[in-house]
Amino acid sequence: MADIFDEVSEELKNDQLIKIWKKYSKLIIALIILVIISLISYQVYKSWHKKKIEAIATEYFEAIENLENKNYSKSKNLFLRNLENHEGGYKMLSLFGLAESNFKNNKIDEMKLNYKTIYDNENIDIYYRNLSRFLSVIKDNSGSFNEQMTLLEPIINSPSKLQILAAELKVILLIKFNKIKEAQKNINNLLNRSDISFEQKNRLELIKKIYKNNE
Repeated sequence: MADIFDEVSEELKNDQLIKIWKKYSKLIIALIILVIISLISYQVYKSWHKKKIEAIATEYFEAIENLENKNYSKSKNLFLRNLENHEGGYKMLSLFGLAESNFKNNKIDEMKLNYKTIYDNENIDIYYRNLSRFLSVIKDNSGSFNEQMTLLEPIINSPSKLQILAAELKVILLIKFNKIKEAQKNINNLLNRSDISFEQKNRLELIKKIYKNNE
């Protein structure tokens, strides 16, 4: 008797499943297809993204190679193309490369604008922004003392990895603009710092000796 009830119950379950399938079969099939398409699309995207990154890297290193081979016009064009076509890290690196190409071509004003684009961009890591300020000053032979110090001060006044190098560059600027007494004072301050490197200490002591002998 129990077997009969079990058979009837099983048939009712099957009938319910058939009804549910007939009612929702199109939706279930659509969901399955959607999952399959999503998985395939993800794999295609991963492959495309990998190839895109490889292409970007190839273009960037081609620009670097031309820069190293002194093909400055070609390197500049390649860096510009990278800037127009790409975002993220390679775009920032291309800005540094473009600045260097302009520097090698003696286009200092364009170089300064390239670096300005970097240090004005708050989405870029502060280290690279400070680095662009530092490079802009060290490669600029035409800017005024106040202009160059305006770029250096944010590095000198912050706990940056470049802080002590920027302080040394300030000494060089003071000497360049014939502010010798102020340069000597800054040298003494730097020599008293505990975080100064051995190489930097030697450089500063040599500068101090030269200008002490010239007094």
